[in-house]
Amino acid sequence: MFLHYDKDEKILNMEESKEIKGLWWLPNASDNQIPGTLNIRNDRIVLETIGSLAEDNPILHFATGKVPQYDVIWGISSEAKEVSLFNSYESMSFNTACPFPVARYSVQVVAIGKHISSLDEVGNYDIKAYFEELPYWFRPNCLHFNMQEQKYTFCVDLNNANHVTVQIDDDCTLSLVGETNISHDKTGMRVEVEQISTLKFAFSNLISMRDAKHKIFVFEQFLSFATLAPVKYKRFLLIDKDKQNDRTKNYTIEIYDEKESTLSKPERFWEYLFVDETIKESFPTIIKRWFTEKDMFPIRAHLIDSVGHKGAFCSTDFLTIIQAIDGFYCRFRKDGIGLKQILSNLKEELKEISILEISDYDIDCIRDSRHYYSHLLPPGKKQNVVDGHELYELNHKLRKLLLCCILNFIGFNNNEINMIFSKSHNSYLRMISGKEREIKDKEPIIINGEILAVTQKTEVVPE
Repeated sequence: MFLHYDKDEKILNMEESKEIKGLWWLPNASDNQIPGTLNIRNDRIVLETIGSLAEDNPILHFATGKVPQYDVIWGISSEAKEVSLFNSYESMSFNTACPFPVARYSVQVVAIGKHISSLDEVGNYDIKAYFEELPYWFRPNCLHFNMQEQKYTFCVDLNNANHVTVQIDDDCTLSLVGETNISHDKTGMRVEVEQISTLKFAFSNLISMRDAKHKIFVFEQFLSFATLAPVKYKRFLLIDKDKQNDRTKNYTIEIYDEKESTLSKPERFWEYLFVDETIKESFPTIIKRWFTEKDMFPIRAHLIDSVGHKGAFCSTDFLTIIQAIDGFYCRFRKDGIGLKQILSNLKEELKEISILEISDYDIDCIRDSRHYYSHLLPPGKKQNVVDGHELYELNHKLRKLLLCCILNFIGFNNNEINMIFSKSHNSYLRMISGKEREIKDKEPIIINGEILAVTQKTEVVPE
């Protein structure tokens, strides 16, 4: 429930870049400060300097083919902000006609606002993180519009902005908060108002940047599962609580991280598996378990990747989903039983969930097809092997089964899982058997009725 007034700063889009000019040096060699420019994009971070940070002869690096690596580089920007660069790799550019070398450093992590000696250095920090998908998943509900004839009313209501707080453990509290950004141009003639949702963590103990990145990564995985698409944070802030009450000091440290670009479209929220409004009552329990369930940590990324949209299908996708279900059952149910029995047991356990379509014959086909594709068996070795579109349909049924397994594990019962599916227009949940999937008319988020009508057609369109 915060109003930010900012005429300059914007969260980076993939097409935008942030450029920082300054002096750069190694922490143990502050007398060798060289000029350079740091360019930050979501998909890459590069520092280019005139001269090398290393005191030894850079020609030796070039001749031997060794790539200098630096755990941390410090800098001071032209705006007098301290900057820390982590895990940097150097490459050199030589021109024999030029009296100085140009060095380029590929950087993994940037911290703007403080000199930090390592990712493990602790401080008295809280966290604020920004995601493109979060405002669509957790609606800010800050802006309200009304039009009556010639009277148009626009209102920013911060008192009733969306907000939820959950105590994750004894030392950490998670909050999702609806906020508003207001910006304008230099003339004041153009004003932009943007609703955003912010993820916040408050800590009662000291944390490091590595601790902060881990907390955000766990929430990234949760949001990736909820949206059925890869989610990456755009940036996050470390709030230095030791300086927060001193207006003469900057208390925010901006963190940017090199990350792979994604093709997800966050505005297609009707394709999400569920949104905040769908699970509002269960959210505190579910998110707490998501963060504290240790047995899920090692395999969670694999399970989420297994149920996500791929855009194309091949037999290895079928093997991946089978492996994920097999591993899930052996880890969280019972080890040492065969695949056919695993699928039969899960079918019985989840039989109340309406979108599951696995039959006894499907189970025989899944077992034989797995052996066939895993071991490259000769044709005819297994009786119930399928391929082509039949294999794709089996894969689709198995992915829905794995979705139900994950939802059940994080705390939803079968009736709640049915409710989630009935409120989701995700085309991934379509039925293959010919029967229509129940979709409730009342949506958790009110959107244009025509859009809802279009999304319902995706029931019969393959992904």
